Amino acid sequence: MTGLGLIAALALQTALSLVLPRESRLFDPFLLVVVYCGLVFGETHGMLAGAAAGWIQDLQFGGAVTGLQALTKILVGFVVGAAATRFLIAAATTRFLVVFAATLLDALIFERFASVFDVPTSDVSADWLFARGALNALLGSLLFHAIDARSRRELLT
Repeated sequence: MTGLGLIAALALQTALSLVLPRESRLFDPFLLVVVYCGLVFGETHGMLAGAAAGWIQDLQFGGAVTGLQALTKILVGFVVGAAATRFLIAAATTRFLVVFAATLLDALIFERFASVFDVPTSDVSADWLFARGALNALLGSLLFHAIDARSRRELLT
């Protein structure tokens, strides 16, 4: 399931990069895969999904330092997975807030690591960060609900 999610994220991000190159940075389908894996399967799976998602992002979409996205996504996967094993995060509003917080955490960790490795990054405004978080949270909540509904239907049949 994680592999299919990563393949779908790669296809979606590639299509968005070709159609809307500037706006494609606003949505991060790889982050949604990492957050979902952390929420459903725990911190170990979240970290492994984060490593895979980050490496795919670094290799496919470039980066001055290969592995920077992977390191960022590993930490996000761990934090989300650790929180999910300690708190009940099943309601749509709670998941919305988790994806929003994970988006902010992803951006902040990436900025810090980029400064450590002297990697130039584009300046991120608070408005852009809020819009990115809201878009990821909205689409993630809808996607998580659809996946959960499908899983429940498969269990009933």
